[in-house]
Amino acid sequence: MKKLLPLTLLLICSCSFHSNPIKSSFNSNQFLNKVANENEDYQIQILLTTINNNKGEKIFKDFQYQLDEDQYFYPASTIKLPIVTLSLKKINELRSEGYNIDLKSKIKLYTENNSIKTDSITSFQNLIADVFLVSDNSASNVLIDFIGYNYFNEEIKKAGFNNTYLNHKFNPDPFVKSTWTISDMNNNIISNNDNQIIVKARDNLKDIDKGDNTFRNGEIIKGPINFSEKNRSSLLDMHNLLKYIFYPEIFDPENSFNLYVEDYDFLRYWMSRFTYEDLGQKYMDDQKYFETYNKFFIHGDDTLINDNNIRVYNKIGQAYGTSIDNAFIKNYNEDIEFFLTATIYTNKNRIINDNNYEYDEIAIPFLAKLSRAIYDELVD
Repeated sequence: MKKLLPLTLLLICSCSFHSNPIKSSFNSNQFLNKVANENEDYQIQILLTTINNNKGEKIFKDFQYQLDEDQYFYPASTIKLPIVTLSLKKINELRSEGYNIDLKSKIKLYTENNSIKTDSITSFQNLIADVFLVSDNSASNVLIDFIGYNYFNEEIKKAGFNNTYLNHKFNPDPFVKSTWTISDMNNNIISNNDNQIIVKARDNLKDIDKGDNTFRNGEIIKGPINFSEKNRSSLLDMHNLLKYIFYPEIFDPENSFNLYVEDYDFLRYWMSRFTYEDLGQKYMDDQKYFETYNKFFIHGDDTLINDNNIRVYNKIGQAYGTSIDNAFIKNYNEDIEFFLTATIYTNKNRIINDNNYEYDEIAIPFLAKLSRAIYDELVD
């Protein structure tokens, strides 16, 4: 990553010499243009990497819109992608230490919640599938206990992602305050029990306080929520992690996460699934979930898949008014592929934590229309 980042920044800065597909997409769509120019409170940031083939060689060009690594936005569930990535790394480390374990191996989970003992048997494959299919918080929190906060923060930084850290689990989850003990079928404990070290936001981060007022315990309280000890990632970190996963030979030749070919294949497969595919068939009878539940880009403003030829390999996030999608998008028939990462903040009443955000009216349509407009620009 230390070699990659200067190159990436150079490419982003040089975009002024090329026609920027992001700005072209705004000009081609009235809704996008209105949102982009209407209100600076939307805190929009966008990163795009186009990929072209030139005699068998991949040519990458980076474009940005309002990229600001010093502006805080809550990463929500997008940080589950590095959690999964580091879980694969730890599994490989355990195997090298002699543990007989892989993604499909059965594992035991045990915890106590209000003195009620809970245990179950699952696999890492099942947990990770649920993370990508429906962004399952419970599965994600089990993975956090597997790798540990300190492991996550140390290893992600070693890989060069300096603006990403993990301080807390995901809610809602009935076991969010519990700690899972994870073992293999021979009762060898493989979860992490280190004492957590909290990572605090650096002082110069902007917008670390969200909202003018806060909804708490059924009433509105004057003042914002401070996010200085909340999870964090940056648009550039998210975007570059995708590059590591899909073109490791170019962007991560040192194999920062100690992954094998089958690990990359596994990650890409589950990132690309629509909600009902493969193990996701179990969600078909749950009215909360629909075919495109886990895709904001391309498919987000419709509950049905309109074009099966376009695969979106992604991880979305949405909480506290922030909506994000981080994706590699590819049409195998048209040979169109690109990386796209975008965030938008919608909170018209400026009350944080009231679940009254303009997700359906503005945020999700913006992300869906943005990605389709960029796709159309690249096809043309």
